[in-house]
Amino acid sequence: MNEKAVSVFEQYDLGREDVFKLRGNYGCITSNKKYLLQEYDDSEEKLKTISALQKFLYQHGILTEELISNKEGRFISVGEDGFGYYLKRFYDLEECNIKNEQHIKSATGVLAKFHQMNPAVEDVFRETKGFHQGKNMLKAFEKHNKEIVNIRNYIQKRKNKNIFEQYLQGMIVEYYEQAVDAFLQLKTSEYSECYSTACEKKQLCIGNFNQHSIGFYQENPVLLNLTKVNYAPKIHDLYDYLRKVLEKNDWEIRIGHNVLKEYQETNTLEKRDMILLKNLLSYPEKFWKIINYYYNSNKAWYSDKNEEKLRAFQNQEKLRWKFIATL
Repeated sequence: MNEKAVSVFEQYDLGREDVFKLRGNYGCITSNKKYLLQEYDDSEEKLKTISALQKFLYQHGILTEELISNKEGRFISVGEDGFGYYLKRFYDLEECNIKNEQHIKSATGVLAKFHQMNPAVEDVFRETKGFHQGKNMLKAFEKHNKEIVNIRNYIQKRKNKNIFEQYLQGMIVEYYEQAVDAFLQLKTSEYSECYSTACEKKQLCIGNFNQHSIGFYQENPVLLNLTKVNYAPKIHDLYDYLRKVLEKNDWEIRIGHNVLKEYQETNTLEKRDMILLKNLLSYPEKFWKIINYYYNSNKAWYSDKNEEKLRAFQNQEKLRWKFIATL
């Protein structure tokens, strides 16, 4: 974000007193509040929908960021640089520490409450277009599997393999077979029906829910980054979050089951949900992410970080399957 973006603040009736910079974005300070400006390349209609959801969540006890409309009543403001921006209420937040069990518990509670409110949310979007359908995990895994094959073929043809490629070549067949098996397990489960029902009933899913989706303001959890909200089964969010928590905590069984227990304090998980969760966790998604990142990066510059990540993933494999066996 360049300095010309600061001019966007003039399009809002805020009584700005000072400007600050945070991680490449500009913010402003008023007499009693802070706001942050972020670049945006999507539609005005989507921001209207997100704003309606934010207001609904706030009314039902979930703190969220708040989108601010400009003097013209619009959420998108165009700066002197020609880029679109939106302004949101900014909190001095404590980041969610995914190794702090109290933070994990609080984030889980917010997620469960968000999903529990789904049946009541539909009326909120009468004056907006609502959200789009979330990704279908069957299609996503099928695509990932094709990418793993492409990477395998690419490495086989490489004459001068680097250390990472040599290491990967020795394990890619094993994890491809694991990926195919997980895909087939999901395909023969009730996932397709579950996904179709969620989309039909417009069940809200936060999308890519992880530690960056939650911050803490005076110890109160604040739900962040609602730009990825979609219609999908709640198990998508729980899978994303549980996998991230367990990857960062060496797949500790106690922590994983505490997440599930905390979630069920507010929102019931049926037997079908647990089966789907087990199917999703059985897919080696971390493996796919590491090698896909490598494949799409500049291979002329070798980085040992890819190798470190791959070794760390493999070192956790017995622990991952030990946890999965408990579901």
